[in-house]
Amino acid sequence: MMRHPLHLAVAEAIAQQLPSYCKLLRDPACGGSHNLPLFAGFRKGNDTEICNVDLLILSSKKIRMIVEIEESGFLPTKICGKFFQAALATHFIHQSHKKEGPIPYAEKVLFIQVIDRSKLPLRTRKELQGELIEQEIQKLLPLRGITDYRLVFVAGKDDASGLAAVGEAVRRCSEHA
Repeated sequence: MMRHPLHLAVAEAIAQQLPSYCKLLRDPACGGSHNLPLFAGFRKGNDTEICNVDLLILSSKKIRMIVEIEESGFLPTKICGKFFQAALATHFIHQSHKKEGPIPYAEKVLFIQVIDRSKLPLRTRKELQGELIEQEIQKLLPLRGITDYRLVFVAGKDDASGLAAVGEAVRRCSEHA
């Protein structure tokens, strides 16, 4: 199994900020045991599966937050594509939550994308481009169930201030859930 140090660090930073009424689900890269598939609708099938995400935060049997972590660079098509895939979906369905059935998006859902800035070239303008993408996506919201969007750059797994910014976004969103 491939190690993903930033994925693990982000998952831990989020776990430390979550209130007790929230549940954090992790994919294997984040220390979990299975993929986190999102579906269009409440029927599980190859034809309705839209994507797999890195982290999900549940509360009151609903999805409150979706987190995607990108360790391999910054491409606008990848960043926008991951967001848009999640916006097309409506439910999390997995055997591990069979008792709950399909878990829908809550009325308010935060989508956080974490980008590893340590993989970017020196003197790049990718962070400025990221700010622009974040602003433009926010102008589109709400989109389906996603009502808030944050793009956070982190300088690797040891970037305490970057990880704190991720945790702070989660904490603020938890207060309004």
